[in-house]
Amino acid sequence: MLPFAVEASWVTSKWDRLDKYLAMAPDQIPGVFNIGIGSALSALRYGKGKLFSDITSELRKNIAKGFTTNSVASLQACHESVLKLHILSEIELIADMSSAGYTNRANVLETLDRRLDILGGCISDKQYILGVRRAAMELS
Repeated sequence: MLPFAVEASWVTSKWDRLDKYLAMAPDQIPGVFNIGIGSALSALRYGKGKLFSDITSELRKNIAKGFTTNSVASLQACHESVLKLHILSEIELIADMSSAGYTNRANVLETLDRRLDILGGCISDKQYILGVRRAAMELS
């Protein structure tokens, strides 16, 4: 249940609750994607850029470890992993946008819109991505 509570915390902008839930699961951070994303968002909230990078890198490594010949045989087979990588790229782009002080945010927002269009009609994936994206933008 903890991954769902962590996700609900960032979706509803309950940042204090997010920190409380993350404190309950410090050893699960690298293994559970929602907890890892929650930890990355918390690091972003507190301006800990190095920790944010470490968490996203660790999440990316864990996802990449799951790729095997069978798991990448079709897009359907690796859909969840590719979606997770998509989400990591987006929150890193949003975090970089604010930390690098981009002068033209319109270009970044256009890139994010195009990335969302790639998903086509997959509404549940879009909802999840938009929730993470909104939280990252709020915190950066």
